[in-house]
Amino acid sequence: MIELQEVTKIYPRKGQDPVVALDHLSLSVPEGSIHGIVGESGAGKSTLIRCLTALEHPTSGSVQVAGKNFTELNPKELREARREIGMVFQGANLLSARTAGANVEYPLKIAGVPTAERKKRIGELFKLVGLEGRESSYPAQLSGGQRQRVGIARAIATNPSVLLADEPTSALDMETTDQILDLIKNVQRQTGVTVVVITHEMPVVRKICDSVTLLEAGRIVESKEISQAVSVPNSPLSLKLIPKPKVENYDLSGKDLIDIFFTAHPQEPAGAKVIGLVAQLGADIAAGLFETVGRIQVSRIALTVPNSNTEKVLAELKNNRIFAEVRS
Repeated sequence: MIELQEVTKIYPRKGQDPVVALDHLSLSVPEGSIHGIVGESGAGKSTLIRCLTALEHPTSGSVQVAGKNFTELNPKELREARREIGMVFQGANLLSARTAGANVEYPLKIAGVPTAERKKRIGELFKLVGLEGRESSYPAQLSGGQRQRVGIARAIATNPSVLLADEPTSALDMETTDQILDLIKNVQRQTGVTVVVITHEMPVVRKICDSVTLLEAGRIVESKEISQAVSVPNSPLSLKLIPKPKVENYDLSGKDLIDIFFTAHPQEPAGAKVIGLVAQLGADIAAGLFETVGRIQVSRIALTVPNSNTEKVLAELKNNRIFAEVRS
């Protein structure tokens, strides 16, 4: 559905070295999947969005969406092709002087959809996003989560092939975030739209994404299916998604801090066995993280052991196929 080939974007600067925002970036997003793009500020996420929507043209390389090469289209063809992409913004970006229904109707008007069909489509969309009866409300009368629901309805109004969600939950509280993520997943299931979520929030990726790409300084560090990404103990992507637990205000005098990592499936629980082994070895648990990602349970635990016992504990853990290392 989305295919980027050797995409490079360079911004020249007068009297200074140019800024390389994207550096030979190649990425493939399968049709009907939910793909996460993660990275710190300055990683290239915003530039990538602008290239995907053809608001920016790459310096080199190609951008293909729904079978069309955006780098080769003329302006008229590009306007048509952009209708294959719906956008969900961080703050919904609704028109304050229009009702919620009129906001959703706007792209349908631009696309030339007849009035009767527009009204029918608006009803379908408000039902889909759980806002039946709120079509006449203005954005100021809606909560942040409700405005984002309207934004999602507007983004999929014209049945796009791709839905780009740019930090869709960063302005929302935890409970509303979960609701919006469930909605995006439900929309994907019901419509088959391919979703790309750009975010710096790892819980978003863990909850809804099928695959994920980690950007750093305009380059892809890693790109994997989510289940593969979280199954590797010390890869950059794994450590982003499931970080080592923080150990604070803990007396480590005469002790070593050992990080262990293991995965399991819900039908094959391993946590109790590992905790039992840790107790047998005389280690103390200083901190721990337990997450369920898709069909995999992932655990990182920080143990403290006396210096004199470190080698024995490491050897025993590794004999039981549990990844273990001393934290530097």
